[in-house]
Amino acid sequence: MTVQAADVRTHVGRILADEAALLQSLEALLSQEAAVVRGDDVAAIERIGATRHDCIAALTRLEAERSASCRMLSFGSGREGFEQLLGWCDDQGELRERWQANLKLARRCKDQNDRNGAVVSVKLHHVQKLL
Repeated sequence: MTVQAADVRTHVGRILADEAALLQSLEALLSQEAAVVRGDDVAAIERIGATRHDCIAALTRLEAERSASCRMLSFGSGREGFEQLLGWCDDQGELRERWQANLKLARRCKDQNDRNGAVVSVKLHHVQKLL
């Protein structure tokens, strides 16, 4: 059975679209989390944390699917393997643009998550001082 670049392009396009949707949801969730962690509603913090965990788990599954596709097609793994796969199946560069947009969105999510974590650390430090 011969794998066609067009079929792989469609598959990778679906992965990137799903990833973009999840990253957009995560970005919105992290913005909500920023407000929640500044408050004192422990139940709300737990709820939003569980939702964030579910979103991260779904992103991890997509990353595993992307990596499996690269390995199956003998492009290796990691970012380099995916870049090689894109070079093979994405002659117009559309998927590469979508991949770059997802990377930018993921960086924004990481930055927001780091800021939220810093707020939580400050709050924990304050509570420890009070104790």
